[in-house]
Amino acid sequence: MQQPENPRFKDSSDDKSGFELILVRNHRWYTILELGVVIKNSTFDNYIVVDFETTGLAPGYRPVEIAWLEFDENFREIYSVESLINPQMPIEHGAEKVHGISDAMVKDAPTLDDFITVQHADKFRNSNVLVVAHNAKFDYPMFAPYCAQATQLCTMNLGRKFYPAAPSYKLGVLAKICGVQKVPTHRALDDVETSFALLQHFATANSLSINELIELEQAVDPNAVMPFGKHKGTKIVDLPKDYAIWLISTLDKDDWVVRQLRNTPDLYI
Repeated sequence: MQQPENPRFKDSSDDKSGFELILVRNHRWYTILELGVVIKNSTFDNYIVVDFETTGLAPGYRPVEIAWLEFDENFREIYSVESLINPQMPIEHGAEKVHGISDAMVKDAPTLDDFITVQHADKFRNSNVLVVAHNAKFDYPMFAPYCAQATQLCTMNLGRKFYPAAPSYKLGVLAKICGVQKVPTHRALDDVETSFALLQHFATANSLSINELIELEQAVDPNAVMPFGKHKGTKIVDLPKDYAIWLISTLDKDDWVVRQLRNTPDLYI
């Protein structure tokens, strides 16, 4: 197969989908059929990168800070907002040490509901929104209820696709690998700006549109391996079916491993 200069979707009369995707990953070329991608022309009313800082990680945690950045389908920033949020519960000491936000700082801040529905006039209540976040399974559930319809795109998962040998997929590590000048600080706006810069890098470095990034993030990676557990290092597509069933029933439905499993035809439950 001839390697194009710019990996892109292209017409292919041999492919029943009408398209072929060729990507460089670990010096290997993949077709769209290998990746299990289904082409969709998704149209969103808003494209949002969001980040929350929270009271902690214990069940029932609430946001103490929010920031979002809206951009267009060509990855151009439109505007950004940030605010402290009153969680109406104490902030854990460990969380305060990470983000530096104290109970006193949020005492007079709006609640999340007031900030979005009152101060921003419930902006997304009638919108189909693409919600981008780093480790989206954490931030997405706090933001999606304010949207009429929402789709998540995780820059951490994209990092796994583009840099499978990275020592970590933390925001700061990926930003350094990609040469992104923004630096995450565990404050919401800084982390949003870093995530957006990372998204822009993934798009421009690989000549991919926003819809192509969505499809790639959801696609099955034939070389993806289990990052933990008794089958650590085993290709996800080669996992025993009973173990795959157990993972799907145990892990969060938006966990990267679960999404890989659900998109693997031989393991689909």
